[in-house]
Amino acid sequence: MRRRLPPTRRPVLRGPGRLPAALASLGLVAVAAPLAEARQPPSETAGVDLVALSVEVRELRALAVDPDRALEAVLALTRIVEDLESRRGPEADLPELETELLLRASEYRARAELSRGNRDAAADGFRLILLADPAWELDRADLSPAVVEVFDRERSSLVAWLTVRTDPDGAEVRVGGTLVGRTPLLGRPVHAGFLSVVIERVGYGAVEEPRREALPGEIIMIDHTLERSGPVLPVITFPAGVTVRVGGRVVGSTSGSLPEELRPLAPPAFADQEFSAPLELGSLALGANEIVFEAPCRRPTRLTFHADEARDYLPQFVRLQPSTGGLRIESEPGGGTVVLDGEERGATPLSFSAMCSGDHEVEIRHPAGRCARSFRVSRGARTVVRCEIAPVLVLTADPPDQPAARAVREALEAADGFFFSPAPVPVEPQAEIRLVTPERGAGPARVEFLAAGAERPDTAAFDGFEPRTAVAALQSLLASPDRRRPWLGLSATVRRTHAPEGTLRRLEVVSVHPTGPALLAGFEPGDLLVEAGGVAISDEVGFRDGFARESPGRVLEVLARRRDSDRVLRVEVGETPVLPSLSGDRCNRRLVALGGEFARGQDDFGRRLEAAICWILLGDPGRAMLETLGETPEAGPSGIGEGTFLYYRGVALAALGERQRARAAFEAAAAAEGATLVTHDGPLLAPLARRRAEALP
Repeated sequence: MRRRLPPTRRPVLRGPGRLPAALASLGLVAVAAPLAEARQPPSETAGVDLVALSVEVRELRALAVDPDRALEAVLALTRIVEDLESRRGPEADLPELETELLLRASEYRARAELSRGNRDAAADGFRLILLADPAWELDRADLSPAVVEVFDRERSSLVAWLTVRTDPDGAEVRVGGTLVGRTPLLGRPVHAGFLSVVIERVGYGAVEEPRREALPGEIIMIDHTLERSGPVLPVITFPAGVTVRVGGRVVGSTSGSLPEELRPLAPPAFADQEFSAPLELGSLALGANEIVFEAPCRRPTRLTFHADEARDYLPQFVRLQPSTGGLRIESEPGGGTVVLDGEERGATPLSFSAMCSGDHEVEIRHPAGRCARSFRVSRGARTVVRCEIAPVLVLTADPPDQPAARAVREALEAADGFFFSPAPVPVEPQAEIRLVTPERGAGPARVEFLAAGAERPDTAAFDGFEPRTAVAALQSLLASPDRRRPWLGLSATVRRTHAPEGTLRRLEVVSVHPTGPALLAGFEPGDLLVEAGGVAISDEVGFRDGFARESPGRVLEVLARRRDSDRVLRVEVGETPVLPSLSGDRCNRRLVALGGEFARGQDDFGRRLEAAICWILLGDPGRAMLETLGETPEAGPSGIGEGTFLYYRGVALAALGERQRARAAFEAAAAAEGATLVTHDGPLLAPLARRRAEALP
């Protein structure tokens, strides 16, 4: 049914909509530069302050009606419109508040154009606003008759008026698939042209009107009596945001706030709760219906609703109980940034008294590396997540999909003690694994291990024709080098003696370290070593290999002969550091391990000297001086003395070209008589230091 009536002006419903791209250029006149005194809108719209921007738009309204400042208003409002338009792609929608602010700024710009005498530009501006929202209402403040005239003329050429009544009320009305309101819908402006109107109400059959043409200014009247299709149960939940399932199928989620007229229906025990607006369930069957309510941090609630007939039922109030547990997140070392379920939450150790039950993901980022865990919080229980920070490795391979790269990637994903990241990480990785596969004849294929900050990698070659051999090369680089070894604190050499049964080989102690385990056990120079741990001793190699297999702290029984008398000496195996050799001894791998130890507070002289030697061997003596070798330590650990420190300071200074300072360091190191270079039983340091000093020009 259609009849003509005078237009009825009603409050309109507005929602986010797609605005024509031309809206960004409403009747603009090209200007070379903005006026200096014009207000500047926010330049970074991603974090735009809508309140501040709204205030600015309101202030510009006053300029829009002033002919002397209307151009200034046009320029400032244009920048605001362009900023808001830039917040979306060609097909994206703006949120409701930003859409309204964009249209309001466009309205004031059109009014400013009219103040400047540009009626055509003002008309174009109003037309584009109405194309975006046919129900747009002008701001009545400072509204001149000229503005109303131009706006109404454009609206009369674009807009028809739609009135829809239904029995019962409350049906949704959609035009072209867009919700325009609920019945009774009186005088709702819609775009003139061909209209597709659909009327729907939960529990009733939908009505689809025949497609019809609406002429500009025409009033379209639609009346319908809706036919009941099934039972309707409104559900109201605390809190809002509850997902509702009927028969296992999601039918919607609650939202909004409970209307005041329904508040008296709430059970007295729930009177103070902030319930949602009703969600009408119309997909119910006659008989029993299983309804499930689910929400984050809440216990699922089940309801069996019996519908005896197709009618509207009283609202059902449902309150979901909290479902939380305690949570503590720890890392080793501590102080890592906690990213819980994608959100940064603080630093370890971190505790939560009430964390939503269910499955969670945590990632901990630390200067020493990263770790990640999946875990479940149980309701009413306390969960402790402990995470060991591991060095982050990234892989570089060209091409990335070659068989060797795939094999290396799989090995990295399974490697213990490392965190392999196949994508860029938000923190600097501790090392990079590089797969180098030169063209035939250009060199061997190799895997490289490069610590952060280093320029020379550790390398291991593999057979380029056998991609799986790259895994063995990788594993040799990932294995931690020996940085300490067992130590007894004695030196021995083979002595041959003649006896009736023939020539006998005996291992004779030639020196005992003044602070070593052997001295404490009672060894003396001249002792002959007969057995160790029940195994006969024939030479120094067998003896060294035998005790090298013992763990530090283990007590080893050694049968020794002193002046034709046998005695059993019990010696506790000690430890001595193993500093990097001149070959580098996988210094990149050492530096990664040392970085983790430094992050754990294990920052001592021996470790810093080890790092310094690695930086020297990797071609960065300046970093060695800056981080370690700049000041003489007060004391070093067992096995590393001041002489060793001074020797490597001289090496670093010589590499930096500071010959005079290097010579002084070597001469000071040469004065440490009896000191050894890298460990207790290494080469004597003094003659090496003297030769170094003499070699400097």
